Amino acid sequence: MLKLMKYEFRKTMFSKAILLIITAISEVVFLIGLFFNWGNGLGIGTLGLAMCAMIGIFYIGVESLLVFHRDLNTKQSYMLFLTPKNSYQVLGAKVLENGISIFVTGLFFAALAALDASLAILYLGGLKEFLDMLGQLLTNIQVNINITPGSAFMMFMTVLTSWLLMVVMGYLAIILSATVLAGKRYSGIISFVLYLILGWASGMILDKLPVYGDENMQLVVTICGSLVIIAVMYAAAGWIMERKLSV
Repeated sequence: MLKLMKYEFRKTMFSKAILLIITAISEVVFLIGLFFNWGNGLGIGTLGLAMCAMIGIFYIGVESLLVFHRDLNTKQSYMLFLTPKNSYQVLGAKVLENGISIFVTGLFFAALAALDASLAILYLGGLKEFLDMLGQLLTNIQVNINITPGSAFMMFMTVLTSWLLMVVMGYLAIILSATVLAGKRYSGIISFVLYLILGWASGMILDKLPVYGDENMQLVVTICGSLVIIAVMYAAAGWIMERKLSV
């Protein structure tokens, strides 16, 4: 399993390196803007880091789906599926690698944001000044946020788990397209429709979960519900691969 995960990581290493380089450039611009009182640089750096975080995590999931689709529809699959590993292990390596990549990337950007905020607080002379500056920035882009560190962390984990759920749904739709719908007319469109249906069904299930007055507890329930759905879809996808996939 570890060798499969290492192989999966290598296939997406280039894009991760590009993301890291762009993030480093944005961080340098942010620090120059902070330490040299360059307002435009501070704003550009902050925006660049935010875009790297959002687009980077989004692309990591999309790239995993693109690679998986290529594995099932090109000669790359012979190297992967002819290894002495069953379909559950192959798919599990992909899910784990992508899940780890999404969470590590998210934690990296969260830690970087905390570090930059600490630097800004120290350099600007206090928390009030930093919050005033941040509030002004959010006002300029018409964003109103009122959260605590605990709820921010829970929302962070909820977003990452929800995105991993969307990726696993994509795996299942791709597997259906390459197996059950293989050779059929409009198989790609049908698999996309199935993806939308899976998303709708998952949303309906999550909406039926118990409702709690405490917001953090509600987020915990949502995360757990998402993880259960992920496990079910993974089991279904592995079962279909094991019995229907022909490479």
